[in-house]
Amino acid sequence: MRSSVKLGSIFGVPIGLNYSWFLTFGFVILILAIRVYPDIFPDSGARLYWPMAIVSGVLFFASILTHEMAHSLIAKAYGIPVKGITLFIFGGVSQITKEAARPLAEFIMAFAGPATSVLLAGVFGLLWWLAGAGEDKPLAVVLEWLWLMNLFLGAFNLAPGFPMDGGRILRSALWGITGNYRQSTRWASRVGQFMAYTLMAVGFAGILRLIPWLDPVGSLWLIVLGMFLESAARQSWRQVRTLEFLKTFRARDIMTTDFPTGEASASIAEVLAANPVAARVGCVFVVEGERVAGLIQADALRGLSRARWQTTPAGELMTPTVRVRVVSPEEDAASILQTMEAEDLSCLPVVEGGRLLGLVSREGLARLLVGHRELIA
Repeated sequence: MRSSVKLGSIFGVPIGLNYSWFLTFGFVILILAIRVYPDIFPDSGARLYWPMAIVSGVLFFASILTHEMAHSLIAKAYGIPVKGITLFIFGGVSQITKEAARPLAEFIMAFAGPATSVLLAGVFGLLWWLAGAGEDKPLAVVLEWLWLMNLFLGAFNLAPGFPMDGGRILRSALWGITGNYRQSTRWASRVGQFMAYTLMAVGFAGILRLIPWLDPVGSLWLIVLGMFLESAARQSWRQVRTLEFLKTFRARDIMTTDFPTGEASASIAEVLAANPVAARVGCVFVVEGERVAGLIQADALRGLSRARWQTTPAGELMTPTVRVRVVSPEEDAASILQTMEAEDLSCLPVVEGGRLLGLVSREGLARLLVGHRELIA
């Protein structure tokens, strides 16, 4: 899940918003402003409802961010890279680029989110009680709504629908009992798919008015949520199969020795014109004479406007060799892919004893996976 709007970082974890988040944020505020709060304060007007709704929406999504931050900080404590947190249409997701090495680590990492939501529910519940615990004051009503929503968020995430938190807790328990990570993931994924189909069935029943208390909007939301969970569970299992497959290959098996190079003094436009393969590989080695001086990754090219390609020397855009991330020829392809994901790299040089042997690119890994897609499936 890529961020569309960058918000900065907290404790070294980048925070972003996907454009789909604005739909949910707007929907939550709209429902609170035109239905929920007017029912509680029928004699007030929009000048009260909308500020209450906006404050509620902002604090609710801040609670979701705190929930995801708990996952991310525990992951970082275990040495697991975290690419960032993205808020999107269904809440939030921590982009943790590697799985935990042990069942207990995964259990703690997964449980941290719901536990944080329940803790926040307790904090908002205490503030609600201190504010009078009634429905005659706007502040108390907002705090009550936040208390209930955080409690629901914590409880819902504990449902065993992999890859939700509860599903990951289930997998960690199965993994600890059986010692089989692969089989535990498969079982947890199946439970996640069952939960997804159940949500969709309830949603369809609501649309057909077989469940009187479920309105059409809520029914449609359950169907969409179920579809998302089913896809996520299926993709999580496929990801495990993909990483298993990639672990059978080493960097020396998949690297290419035909990689693009350009002089440090040449402009970016000249380097790319002389190396048509650069767009496919996603990076260019910068040389000074016979010496490799650095590497230009795809993200550096994306960050430079095309208008400056003619005037920017390759040496100015490159990452110097001393700072370039490299891999050994014996490193497995699964670890290489996870490193690329964690550090947003398009390629990694293969180096042994200070000597450049080749290059592993995302494009090369993609071709490998496409060529064996039937085996992986």
